[in-house]
Amino acid sequence: MSVRSFMGIDFSPIDMDDREKLTAFLAKYPQPLTGYTFATLAAWEPFFHYEWAFVEPETLLISYVLESDPHRHIMQPIGLFSAGAANSLAGRAGDLPYPLKVICVCEDFLNNHVEFCRSFGAAEDRNISNYIYKASALAKLPGRKYARKRNLLAQAESQYSWSCQTLTSELISSCFSILDSIVEEEDPVLEGMLKWETSALECTLRHFDAFSQQGLLVSVGGRPVAFSIYEPINPKTVAVHFERALRSYKGLHQVINWETAKAIAAQGYDFINREEDIGDPGLRDAKLSYHPLKLNKSYELTYSGRTDS
Repeated sequence: MSVRSFMGIDFSPIDMDDREKLTAFLAKYPQPLTGYTFATLAAWEPFFHYEWAFVEPETLLISYVLESDPHRHIMQPIGLFSAGAANSLAGRAGDLPYPLKVICVCEDFLNNHVEFCRSFGAAEDRNISNYIYKASALAKLPGRKYARKRNLLAQAESQYSWSCQTLTSELISSCFSILDSIVEEEDPVLEGMLKWETSALECTLRHFDAFSQQGLLVSVGGRPVAFSIYEPINPKTVAVHFERALRSYKGLHQVINWETAKAIAAQGYDFINREEDIGDPGLRDAKLSYHPLKLNKSYELTYSGRTDS
């Protein structure tokens, strides 16, 4: 395994051989934002070039590089993050020839590590803040505010009948057939974030069991037409990582959303994290239309060298 020195710390690439070790550690210290599972890190590694290192036995650092920025930065430290580790990391950031960024930082981290954060400027990144919903609300769609969703489901029921199956590795080929149908019927432009998301989705499908994912497959007349992929990120919350549905079936996106929520609620989970909207206006409107309980805010820290109180 190749090792890269960054800030004087030896980082290793994310690799399937690291799965058990990293999965156990990330489960021990669950985060409110969804980027901190092995499945997400491994699936998006080709885009973010993730690498990892333990700077202390209970402190994990994950570094990354974006195509738009040649410099390596880090995600929020995971684990106990002692005062010694925090002071050391702030000092190493000051030695870099560019301002270090720390992304996907949650509010609890800001509140719990005030001294460390004084060396950084903090800005909320609305585009990657996570949408949190009550699982029971998405499963039942109660009250007037969900009337339009119920109407779309009723229209779907009047036009076709669907069946649901728990997604297993034996059904993964059906998901790929849905992706092929989307390309054939809708001819999406696979560039930018959609290209990378599609790549991450395909990686997740190929490693469905190894990534410990769950999901749902929807079929109409025996034809697979929609699927979802999700995983628990803490004892109360499930993150829905991917959903795909053919637009040629009216209301099918609402169907897969509803069926997925029912499946998650039936397992006893209280909340559903439907991740971020990446600043896309249409996606933002769609997520807001389901009336999130709250947003788990994401912050970006940029090293400034400030040490003032």
